[in-house]
Amino acid sequence: MTLETIDTRDDGASLADLARAGGTTPARTGEALESQLAYLRETRADHGYSPAVNRFFDLVLSYIDDAEAGHRAGTAKAAWMCGGLWSPLYYACDTIPISINEVGRLGSADAMNVAEDYFQLPKESCSMVGAVLGEYFLRRERTVPRLATYNMMCEPLNIAWELLRAEGVDVFRVEGANRPNTQDDPRRLEQIESFIRDELRALSVWLRGSPADETRLGDEIKRYNRILAKVRRILHLRTDNPLYIRSLATMYLLIGTGHYFGKPEAYEEVVDELLAELERPGNLRPYPKNLVRLVWSGGRGQEFGVYKTIDDSGGAVTAWHTPDEWTRGYREDLPPWQSYADYLITGRTMIGTPVRHLARIEETIAPFKAQGILFYGYVGCSFAGIHREIQATHFQKKGIPTIALEGSFQVGPPSGQLLTRIRAFVEMLSR
Repeated sequence: MTLETIDTRDDGASLADLARAGGTTPARTGEALESQLAYLRETRADHGYSPAVNRFFDLVLSYIDDAEAGHRAGTAKAAWMCGGLWSPLYYACDTIPISINEVGRLGSADAMNVAEDYFQLPKESCSMVGAVLGEYFLRRERTVPRLATYNMMCEPLNIAWELLRAEGVDVFRVEGANRPNTQDDPRRLEQIESFIRDELRALSVWLRGSPADETRLGDEIKRYNRILAKVRRILHLRTDNPLYIRSLATMYLLIGTGHYFGKPEAYEEVVDELLAELERPGNLRPYPKNLVRLVWSGGRGQEFGVYKTIDDSGGAVTAWHTPDEWTRGYREDLPPWQSYADYLITGRTMIGTPVRHLARIEETIAPFKAQGILFYGYVGCSFAGIHREIQATHFQKKGIPTIALEGSFQVGPPSGQLLTRIRAFVEMLSR
């Protein structure tokens, strides 16, 4: 792989400058950093040239602690949520959404032991289920004991929520229909949509004690769409400036569209600053001329060393097709409750048959100049494993290189074998 790079200015700050400015010195332990937090700190330091990215990581690293502390102090309401489904409704109910995914990213190495020993979870179970169960249990004395979930997301997780309910967690379950959804019957969709609207209203009562104000919900939907449009613009600007915001930082930027890290105004301000930096003439970071641009499809992954290895090997994730759909917002031509139900039923293309996903993945390849696809799932998840096989076969027949990866949801460095496969894949595409 050639090391020839695009000719650019490099006026970035040193690590010492970053530390004096309030940045975090990276915790380096050789090739494999020991925790997700260490990877986040190193990624932050790698972006010392960008004030916006450093402000962004302030939000990332303070998210859970600030939300929990505000709830304990009585200065803010908060509740956990499964995924990024409910943010507009949470904020319309003046409640900070805490994403359950964060327990896997910033949790404890003891979580899996708790899941297996206390909850008697079989070792071959999905690592996401084990990590969520174990870490939430370990945090039970200091966190918010309330959680809302969408039942059509994952059946094994549905069992985990009941185990947490038995431990005293107030669990609100939004029921949903898990269906193939390739040829939806219009009458059936109307019935499902009506049911979901009732479920959403019930969720708002659970959050605030009375139904959410429809005008306020409409305002939150518009805010989501506005921010999403800006994030889309950032992703497209990265196509020709792929290492200005590296892969892990970009993944977290996408995650932020689901909850704004508990601070919507601050998150949108950072997004605006990132846009301004990327749109500044000549503000380009060095990258190899034969950089391999990739599509990431599937779970966003907890093993942050995967993202680091992609970037360090001469690649970059420039396109994303992930469970929290970023390519489509809410319909503003519908009343807010109906718009919300419509988004859950028809907008989230990761739910239902994998055949529906294929066209959406294909749509991302050309605009983002992608040369290959990474299909990522968690160890022990047979549901996602079947999807990956169908999708990989489809794209291989079209001559598009793919690689299927299985990683762990809990904290810790990725396996050497996983990183070796990624390096080999990137090297193959760079020739």
